[in-house]
Amino acid sequence: MKTICVIACVVVSMSCGVWAGTAAGKPNVLFIVSDDQGWNDIGYHNPELRTPNLDALARAGVELDAHYVQPQCTPTRVALMTGRYPSRFGKHCTQASNERSYAIGTLTMAHMFKSMGYATGMSGKWHMGSLPKWGPNHHGFDYSHGSLAGAVGMYDHRYRLNRPEYTQTWHRNHEFITEVGHVTDLTANEAVRWINEHRGEPWFFYVPFHAVHTPLIEGDTKWHHLNKHIADPDRRLFAAAVSHMDAAVGRMVEALEKTGQRKRTIIVFTSDNGGIAGAYPGGNYPPPDTKLAKGFSSNAPLRGGKTTAYEGGIRVPALINYPGKLPAHKLTTPMHAVDWMPTLAGVVGYKPEQDPAWDGQNVWPMLVDAEHKPAPRTIYWVWGPRRWEALRDGDWKIVRNGAHKPWQLYDLAADPNEQTNLAQDRRDVVLKLVEKYKAERAKDGW
Repeated sequence: MKTICVIACVVVSMSCGVWAGTAAGKPNVLFIVSDDQGWNDIGYHNPELRTPNLDALARAGVELDAHYVQPQCTPTRVALMTGRYPSRFGKHCTQASNERSYAIGTLTMAHMFKSMGYATGMSGKWHMGSLPKWGPNHHGFDYSHGSLAGAVGMYDHRYRLNRPEYTQTWHRNHEFITEVGHVTDLTANEAVRWINEHRGEPWFFYVPFHAVHTPLIEGDTKWHHLNKHIADPDRRLFAAAVSHMDAAVGRMVEALEKTGQRKRTIIVFTSDNGGIAGAYPGGNYPPPDTKLAKGFSSNAPLRGGKTTAYEGGIRVPALINYPGKLPAHKLTTPMHAVDWMPTLAGVVGYKPEQDPAWDGQNVWPMLVDAEHKPAPRTIYWVWGPRRWEALRDGDWKIVRNGAHKPWQLYDLAADPNEQTNLAQDRRDVVLKLVEKYKAERAKDGW
């Protein structure tokens, strides 16, 4: 009997060692962000696209049908990492920027998880401060890999050649390195390695892909073959990049399954902004960086695209998947990228020592319960040099392209594609929403 008890204790000890966070109920979090992927650029919105892994995650999880972000990359990343609208940190954060986005010491998602005993890492595109002195390891990440700056050559791994101070950007833990391979594969390699090596502790791993941002180059013909049904060559090239990224996501899910971590891992996926609605001129990044005709990416049927505050620029494909914890359903209630930090804080039991001034809300109740109907809320946008401004309040939305342009008004319940401007007919609603916009704008401090 004594021998049996000893064996049982050893088995229990070994099983506990596999997952240090089980008793505390700490799930892993794999947070994936695609780049410039439009509403119509994913299989579960458009069967022309081949994204079987993301489609499967959406079917088995919560498809986020009204998930909002910012109109461009840096602002969305700031919103995700801080739970605050990027405009709160200054004008530079309202558009793609190589400057430091927020001060070292600012509470970030990585800081939050680290304080709760998580290992924290990332691989991919940072773009919230494009020099090592502003990199992710200064903001709560134990480990980082990828580009400090924005988009890079897919095999070249350098940033824009007309910005020499940021051209060299590919790094590991802020040390510049040289690697061989396509950035999508290199990022997936890092994520899979992380999953394999950290199975004995709770972890947070952030995967901001460079895909499917230009420049587009897919050296592996299998991605082209998978999309040979698409006649337009530019659209086919883009679709190949989408399929390549989807396969990378599949590799991560497979690693989770093989290591026994799948059921205790939350997977979040979102694009950082809508797709490019027009043509792409090429020549911005290390060659080959070919021009692409209008239609290579698609936000249909939504209006507008990247760098606009119409729905096509800010409403994107998104999902969350947590086996056995979140029932499969489509969530049509609006939410925003700023919601992820307070939501995940609630999941892991994080309580900030002081008010973090989050603009986001904990949306977990509506993720868990498809019937949960929260009160209507207000969501706010300011973007970039052309000053796109917008505010959604319930189903009403005001938007304008320029600080002195007239406001447009749309009823998104009746007109989700923003075809009928009701500003002249419903001045009362416009005035009410403008006052709410001014109240949010006053919090920006610039």
